[in-house]
Formats: sequence, structure tokens, C-alpha cells
Amino acid sequence: MREPPPPQLIALLERLGLATTAQIERMAPRVRRLARDLPHFESIWIDALAQARILTRFQAAEINTGRGDLLRIGPYVLCRPLPWPEYAASYRARRLESGETVRLAVLDGAGAKAGKVLDCLQALAAAGENLPSEHLAANTDAGADGDRIYAASPWLEGQTAAEWIVHNGRFPPVVVLEIARAMLAGLVVLEEAGRCHGDVCTSGLILTDAGGVVVAQPGLRAIVRPEEGYAHANLRPEAYDCLAPERIIDGTAPNTAADVYACGCVWWHLLCGRPPLTGGDSLAKLRAAQTAEVFDVQRLAPDVPEVLSAAVSACLQREASERPESMVRLAATLGPPTRGGRQALASCLARRGRSTGRWPLAVRPSRRSSRTPLRLAATAACVMATAAVFWPIWRARFSGQSEPRTHVAATSTDNDAGRSHEEPRNSKLGGDRGNTSGRGKNTPGTRANFTDTAVVPAHHVVERPSREMPSTASKPLLPPSPADLVLADNEPLPVDALELRAGQCVRGMPNRRPTLLAPRGGLLVDVENVRFENIDFVYDHSADSRAAIVQLKASRATFSGCRFRSARADLAPAAVRWTHPANANDAAMSLPSGRVQLENCVLWHVGAGVDCRTVGAIAVELTNTLHLGAGPLVRLDHCPRPDEPVRIALSQVTLRNSGPVLECDCRGIVEQPGGISIQASACALVPNRASPLILLRGDDAAERLFRNMRWTGQGSLVAPAVMIAARQMPDGGREELDDTAVSIAGLVRSEVGFAGDASPDPAASRIIRWQAPLRSTDPPGIDPTKVPGEKGDARGGATRFRSASSG
Repeated sequence: MREPPPPQLIALLERLGLATTAQIERMAPRVRRLARDLPHFESIWIDALAQARILTRFQAAEINTGRGDLLRIGPYVLCRPLPWPEYAASYRARRLESGETVRLAVLDGAGAKAGKVLDCLQALAAAGENLPSEHLAANTDAGADGDRIYAASPWLEGQTAAEWIVHNGRFPPVVVLEIARAMLAGLVVLEEAGRCHGDVCTSGLILTDAGGVVVAQPGLRAIVRPEEGYAHANLRPEAYDCLAPERIIDGTAPNTAADVYACGCVWWHLLCGRPPLTGGDSLAKLRAAQTAEVFDVQRLAPDVPEVLSAAVSACLQREASERPESMVRLAATLGPPTRGGRQALASCLARRGRSTGRWPLAVRPSRRSSRTPLRLAATAACVMATAAVFWPIWRARFSGQSEPRTHVAATSTDNDAGRSHEEPRNSKLGGDRGNTSGRGKNTPGTRANFTDTAVVPAHHVVERPSREMPSTASKPLLPPSPADLVLADNEPLPVDALELRAGQCVRGMPNRRPTLLAPRGGLLVDVENVRFENIDFVYDHSADSRAAIVQLKASRATFSGCRFRSARADLAPAAVRWTHPANANDAAMSLPSGRVQLENCVLWHVGAGVDCRTVGAIAVELTNTLHLGAGPLVRLDHCPRPDEPVRIALSQVTLRNSGPVLECDCRGIVEQPGGISIQASACALVPNRASPLILLRGDDAAERLFRNMRWTGQGSLVAPAVMIAARQMPDGGREELDDTAVSIAGLVRSEVGFAGDASPDPAASRIIRWQAPLRSTDPPGIDPTKVPGEKGDARGGATRFRSASSG
């Protein structure tokens, strides 16, 4: 019996103008082949339509996930997504009435500024129809569909310059000169109309097969993002490749001087095959754009014509007043586009993907002798005989050698007889050089001298794999390298002074977990890029508001597979208190930046996960981490300023009966606050009933900061009764903040069921039940197989660490 197509699918596709009833019914034979013995589900009909190319893969995926109605926006239907622009969702779309193909930029959730943005886009579209230039693809239509705003520009078949560089490398200099001339021909028309582009870049530079050069969507970024800087570091690094330094330093709006600088960046990129500004993330890219240190293009492309090299150097001047004052002046320097240049560009694009000529190989025929097998057998016999003769000698030589030695700490006794033979007689255990009694006295604030190992007192071993070292009496040791610091786990380690080195990894022995009892002032970490692996940090003191298990006074640190817990649930310290820069005067001289990473960690009975006392651009990244503390996951001690962007990245993070994701003190703030971006993917956010996801302390400044926040990601669950954001009033009361004006994406309301009661055992916090559609069948939240499990209480004796208050 033939099964008809689902009626709801027919209605949806006809409403979207993607297929008629007759087209869908003609898919029946293909559906039967795909389904075989299975029922003809709606998804099979969709797959059949995609195979017949009636639907694109993107359209089929959206319909399968229940978002088919979102394919229609105004008079357009979306066909497939595009990678540019970075600041808006972009699609190849089709106008339903005329069938015209367009490039459609869609703004979702513009909030309170939606009306102003829409008016500016409609004015831009009206002006775009009067721009007579073949080198511009201006916006010609704009409108709104619900809370989504769109802007359309004509579609051009071709490829972007950025795509060509990825597959082919840099352009020939002659071709770059033609591209520069064609770009300026369009930008001059734009300048004469009293407008600027605002986003000149290689991703928006379209090259047609006929050798045409088109600058796409002029003026769009200037409306959507009129301000740039550290407070707006929520785009991918590529979006800041051509940003002029004054836009970051002074916060100026897009203008002709910024477009001139962007032209220089684009031409430098085309000539050298890479962007002129370096940086692996958005903050680093913004910092590079602020300094604007771009070296001469001829260092990487010595064959550049002098006129083009001079134009690039002039455009990339850091001061706007030192650049060419107009596009007309710049175009007069380089000249107009030429027919020969257009043909050279078309030939360059036509050669893409073709393999280069192969070198001929002279093949020499091999001649085999009839005696070749006999020679091979004789050679093999000689090798075996040699091995039989020398094997006993080699074995006797190496069997008597001892195992590689490991430097260990000496046992502290009242006489020299108790010293280990590994320790020189004049060594000390963290004390001064005059102490020869072997008691290991420690002067407060001093550090132990290290050669190949860390030396600790009181019969606790600190081991580091090392090769046999020569005696110190024969010749001095070379400066030590930052090798791993391996801690024994037989009992808590009493370390009075631990000298860490930059880039060092502190860990336990394989398959063992050392336990560190933090001192009252916290374990001080004041060197860069230290990594702690598989260590249990325990705090067993009465805590106050300044207490922390780890006092981090460096710009970067990583904690992997670690556990932070307080022995007293009522007096909980922060897991990591991050103070950066340690010297407040450093922040006045430059803008610091830093990053703290926690991966596969457990936070139990802590006041806060990461307590930030920082100045500058910071990033806190947590991956597969379980937070069971009463305090927030991240705490900021002040409202960030416009030049202090804050980025919080969460992946597979579980909050259970905890405080909020973010807590920020906004009291006493008068100026405009900076921006905070939170990215959460596959997280389970179930704080206690009184905690929102975001808690802001203060009055009006709290609302201003909340409007500057951006929450992105996908597949994260939040309990139904949890508030998104709340403001804590001076009297202690909490008021829910309106989240409709804030960009929030990727959160799904759902009840969550855990495998057991809340405990330090991560297996008990595995999610076994939820009621929300997600893209993945894997449960969100932590993966207990990667998180350290509960370990018995190994507090032992009074282990001492170097307190942050002692040095």
C-alpha cells in the first residue's frame, strides 16, 4: 500500500515555496528505496527531496529539526548559510516572487535598538539603489520579520579573495594591483555619495570568473556595530583583521581614514598570503590591531611594484592623519582599472585547482643476476653470526648497570647520619646556609634552592624523573629546565617553600593523586603558565572573605583533573583567587590580559570557583567541570570598563545546588560598563533555588552591564524555575532583570534528573533524564569518566605550604 506524503510537510513546503504537491508525490519511488521495510517517516521524504536537489542540505536539516518555518524571512526563503559577515547571520536566499537570488544578512535579537537599526538599514537600501558602480554590491532591500531584521544585496557568482588564498596562496603582484584599482573605483563612488564602507576585508571581496572585483555590502557593519574595541570582542579573530587602531584606542566611528587603513590590510594580505595582524584569539587580534605594527610588505613579497608598495605603506600608517586623505587621492596614485589587468585576474582565477606540470622521471631498468639469492642468503648468515658472538658481551655490559636514579629529599634528623646520600653535606631544606644541623629550618618568605628536583622537609618525597647527574663537586650544574614536578602521594606533603618555574607542570605519579593541604593564606602561585594535573587541594581552616585555596598571581594557569574542597562547608574559601596584575601600577601602564583554564575538575564546598581580582582583558575557560559549591562559578570584584572585556567559556559544565554562573559587583560604577560574553555548550545549569544564572550587585549600573552581556552557545539545560539574571539590592533583596533586550542563545528550559544525590563523586552528578530536544543524544553536563572520583580523606598530619601571606 502506497503511503502518501505527510500533509504537514506538503503544507510547509508550499508555504515556503520550496516544492509543490506534485513534486513531493513524484518522490514516492525514491522514498520506497530509502525506507525499504521501514514506515515512510517524514524525515525520509525530506531526505528524498534533498537527494533530488529540490531542497538544499541546509533546508533539509532545518526542517528535520523542526525549524522549517524559520527558513522564511520576509519575502525571502533561505537556501544555505554563508561564512561572511561575521557580525550577522548571512545566507544565500531566494526572493519568492521573482526567484531572484540575493545575499541576505539577518540580525536576530537586536533588542531595544531594533527600531533604530531598521531605520538605518532601510535608508542604506534606498541609497544603495543610486550607487552606479559595477564594483559595489550595495544593499538594496531591508525589512523586519518579527524580531528578525534583514538586509539584502544582489548575489554575485564567484569566490571571495579569502577563499582563493586558502586554496592557492598569495596573488601575483600584477593581479593585486588590478584588484586594488577596481576596489578603489567602487570606494570612490561610495565616498562621493558621502558614505564609508566600514568593513573592507578579503572575506567581503568577491572575484568573478570574468575578472570582476566587487566590494560587498558597504555600510552594513557601520550600522550593526558602530563601536569596536575590547568591549566588543565577541567575534572570530578574522573579523578584526582590517580594523584601524583609532577605532580601538579612541572608539571612533567608521570613516574614510579607517577604510583607507583597511585597504592597506587587504592588499598586504593578498600580496603575502596571510593577514598583517597576528593573534590566535579575538583579544590578541585586537591588541595587535591597537599596536598596528605591520612590517614592510616587500619583506615577504619583494616583487611588488613600487607604486603598490608605496600605497600599502601609506595606508598602514598608525596615525590617521598620515594616511591618504581620500579614496580619490589613493585612486589617482594607482590609476584606473585596465583591460589587461582584468584579463590577468581572470586567467589567475581560471588556473585554480590545476596541478602543475610533472617532472619526467628517468626510470632505470634493474638487472637481476642469477646469483642474487645466494648473495642475500650469505649476507643474512653473516649478520646472524655477528649477533650471536656479540650478544653475551652486550648483555653483560648493560645488565650490571643500576636503574636511573631519582633525586629525593633528605630525611630530617638531628645529626648528619640521617642524611640521604643523595644530598650534599652543605645542602639545606629551605633554611639559610648557616644551618647545618639538618633540621630544615625555614625563614619566612624564603624559597628552596633547586637543581634537578624540589626539596621538601619531613620525609615526604618529591620526585622528578631525571638522568644521572654529575657530582656538584666536579663542575657546577647547568640552569635547570622547567621539567615536571612529580609529587608523591603517600600522605599530604609538607612544603614550606616551593619554587615553581614558568611553564612547569606539577603532578602526581602515574595513576596516583597527591593531596595538598593549603595553608591559611592559600597556596601562592606567582609564576606564569604553571599547570597542575590530578592534584587534590584541601582547605582545613576557618575561612573569611579573603580566603582562597590557591592564590594565583600570574596571567595564565591551568588546572587539569584537580579537586578543590573545603573541609568545612559553612566557611568556604574560593577555589582560585586570581589577582592580576599583582602590581596595580602595571595596569596603569598597559592593558593586561590573562586566561585561567579548569578542565575535568570538581569544586566542592567552595565559596567561588574562580574569584577574579583582575584588571584588563581576561578569559575564564572551564571544560567538563562539576561545581557543587555554595558560591558562584565565576566572581568579578568590579564591573568591567569598556577596555576590559571578559570572556567566560563553559563546555560540559554542571552546576548543582550551587551559586550562579557569574556574580559581579557593580556598586559605585558611574561610567559606561564594558562587555561580558558567556559561551555555554552542553552544560547543565541547576543552581540552588535562590540563585539566578547571573547575579549583579548594584543599582542602575547592574542594568547597564546586563544590557552589554552576550550569552551564546548551544545545547545547555537550565532548570525551569531558575532566573536568567537578577539584581541584588542594598537591602539584600533580589529583583529579576528583564532579559528580552539581551542576546541569549543556546539555553533550553528542562527538568534534569541526576544519577544520585549531590556528592563529590562525579558519577552521582551524571544526567540520566532531561526533557528537551538537543542536537546530540549524549547527555549534557559533565562526563564522569574524565573527572577525578572521590578519594578518602587523606588530611593526615598538619601539612604546611607556602602561604600567600608569608611571601
